[in-house]
Amino acid sequence: MYSEMDKKELIELFVNNLVETNRGFSFYVNWNNLKAYEDFAIELNAMNVLIRTDDIKKKFYELAKKLPSFISTFPFLFALSRKEREENWNGSCDLAVVNTSVGENDYLRYSFAKTLFVVPLSDEQIEYYYDFFVKIGLKNLFDNMLQKSVEDYVLGVLCGLDSNGRKNRGGTAFEDACEPIIDSICLKHDITILSQKAFKVLRDLGFEINADIENRKADFILIKDNKALNIEVDYFFRGGSKPEEIINSYIDRKNRLAACGIGFVLLTDGNCWDNSSKSQLVIGFDNINIMNFYLAKNGYLEEVVEKSFTE
Repeated sequence: MYSEMDKKELIELFVNNLVETNRGFSFYVNWNNLKAYEDFAIELNAMNVLIRTDDIKKKFYELAKKLPSFISTFPFLFALSRKEREENWNGSCDLAVVNTSVGENDYLRYSFAKTLFVVPLSDEQIEYYYDFFVKIGLKNLFDNMLQKSVEDYVLGVLCGLDSNGRKNRGGTAFEDACEPIIDSICLKHDITILSQKAFKVLRDLGFEINADIENRKADFILIKDNKALNIEVDYFFRGGSKPEEIINSYIDRKNRLAACGIGFVLLTDGNCWDNSSKSQLVIGFDNINIMNFYLAKNGYLEEVVEKSFTE
């Protein structure tokens, strides 16, 4: 059906059926993120003794002497991305904070690595982390904001207030929306699907992959009968999007893949594409199989996939 349309008709259909958001249900709450706190349940509950206590510094010292590992929970309590938390916990990086004190190092460095707190801490170490606790605002949190449960607070951070995590999810939100469409097509036509893999994995399946493309990661690779098709998924809002760079980069991707005998489809959407006269949109339709969510959902993607694996 769509293959019978001329380019102008297809572009008009594309532009007139853009989706206004890339956000599915999974964008707003990353429930898998909540599992992160489970390894720290004892420490988080132990910290309840610091809530609205008369002498928080004394209680902090006592807790640090009895259960030093509670300090490892600090990255849960302020705005730190999951990636940064995990890197700090495994000891691959420290948390650096600019030091404004004259005559001292430019940075203060804090490690919350789990292995650091399996041995007793010195008073100097405890004071160092208590100073962090005060200056970053956690003392104020425990003195004036928390009511009963640190664990409930952390669940709230991980569930709804983890803004860094939400930004990261935004990068894959449109992929999440499109994946069920791609999955259903692959299931129907007995096509193997790989997601978020570098093209070099295709070498093990008998494909000749050039060095200039081998380490590039694909959103989706479809494989059947010694043929492969790369589907890239991107959503672009109007602000900040650069259509020229977008289209040129994907034309380059298509050409490099073609040299390896691999097909290419761009599944893109967003109000960046709201003008059918945009020269780069026309150039894109001249050089690439382009479609949006509406077209993909309503049969065009299946049409292109079938053609790719039967010709």
